[in-house]
Amino acid sequence: MGGQNGILPLLFISLCLFITFTTAAKRYTVLRIEVSSKDQLDYLNEQYLNSSQFDFWKEPSSVGEQVHIMVKDSLLHNFVEQLDSRGIKHKVMIDDVQKVIQKRANDSAKFYENKLYRDAPENRIAFNLAKYHSFAETINYLNALAITYPDRVHVMPIGITHEGRQIPLIKIGTRSRADKPGIWIDGGIHAREWISPAVVLYFISQLVTEYDRDPTMRNLVDSMDWYIVPLLNPDGYEYSRSSSDVEVRLWRKNRSPTMCTQVSTGLFSPPTTQCCQGVDLNRNFDWFFGQVGSSTDPCSEIYNGRFAFSEPETRSVRDFVTGQNGKIKTFLTFHSYSQILMYPFGHQLRTYPNDVNDLSATANKAAQALQSMYGTKYTVGTGADTLYPASGGSEDWAKGQMNIKYSFLFELRPEDNVWDGFLLAENQIIPTSRETWEAVKIIADQTLQTFRPKAIAVAPVQAHRLRAFASGNPASSGSAPSATCRDLDQLCSYWSQNGACAQWPSMRERCARSCGFCT
Repeated sequence: MGGQNGILPLLFISLCLFITFTTAAKRYTVLRIEVSSKDQLDYLNEQYLNSSQFDFWKEPSSVGEQVHIMVKDSLLHNFVEQLDSRGIKHKVMIDDVQKVIQKRANDSAKFYENKLYRDAPENRIAFNLAKYHSFAETINYLNALAITYPDRVHVMPIGITHEGRQIPLIKIGTRSRADKPGIWIDGGIHAREWISPAVVLYFISQLVTEYDRDPTMRNLVDSMDWYIVPLLNPDGYEYSRSSSDVEVRLWRKNRSPTMCTQVSTGLFSPPTTQCCQGVDLNRNFDWFFGQVGSSTDPCSEIYNGRFAFSEPETRSVRDFVTGQNGKIKTFLTFHSYSQILMYPFGHQLRTYPNDVNDLSATANKAAQALQSMYGTKYTVGTGADTLYPASGGSEDWAKGQMNIKYSFLFELRPEDNVWDGFLLAENQIIPTSRETWEAVKIIADQTLQTFRPKAIAVAPVQAHRLRAFASGNPASSGSAPSATCRDLDQLCSYWSQNGACAQWPSMRERCARSCGFCT
């Protein structure tokens, strides 16, 4: 009896130590830091640009603005001492990031089970817009739209990622003519910013499913071509969904192959090898590439890659936009967080295009429309003036290199003094989407006023051609099925196992092998 009593406390103590050690190893804290002098700003910028130890949720921008930094607990004490020694005010914004991530996952399961926060339940396609969806669910939804609304929807891949995922683009439009202005929209360029692809999916739903009910939607779809990529970084996004571990859930970059560098450890010590993965895709565009606000360190959250357009995701944007031969007149890219609407240029303070007055007026009008929905306030300006200078951004490239008239970047909810940052709850998806859509409609209307096509009646494109496009085959209708028995999509096996073969006509061409349509 005495021996057992002696063993149990030891086992209990060991278990407690194990739990404590495990929790400590996973524990991260987010600090909200107040910057009150240039010296303090310079110190934080030095950490942001040259240290891979910290994860900046909100980067240093200017004196008087907040900085949000996630710090591993093993580094927290020393970092706080450094802040205190410089007189930098700080307080805890999130005490334990892991707990918040787990709470969000539990809330999501509860909301999904109870079917809360659904939107537009009367639509012909069952899809919960108030949920953070997986890449596969997103692809399924886009294809379902293409099959259900073949008169207005095309779906196609525009590139393949490092891990072999297709980057899906949905084109929404009803009339094929060369002088229709085009709008580009992308979301999810940064993996952890889940609200971005969710909002873009809402835009898609509005354009496609409200077309028959809403004259405004009908005009937008009839008068313009919409080129929308809801998930530009599917590898990073799926990785961020794969675990509730803090470092996985808050992954920012893509999943480019691991790169190793030699790191100095001291004057008399040999260098060590440090290997890290991923590129910040919004530093990888060809606009003053690598000059400011980015890093050449592969372990940095803002690593810009080996050269401009080194990544398949950014190349897919470049190649598609270039291939439209000037048709795209507006370029919108969606990020989070801070509630800012930016126009070019972001690589340098007080640097603007010649038509800055038009861009500024359009952005301010859009921000006012957004605010009219729920009172949400957005700051308007260039990225350099409102946040911090950074080169290699897609919106700057679109304006500066591609001469796209209206180019804007949205930093969505929450505002910068709200605690949840990248972990925005799902009950915020619909209100964020609705208010942002009001801003997008203003920008679209301005685009139409500037580039409205001539009023010539043109017959809609035949539905069978749209079906061919949606199935991944841009050839004209009537072409015979390929003699080779093959699948054209890497998700064919998944789709066939989940009943898509019998539900989607395009599966006969897209997934002939997995569906058993050929031998």
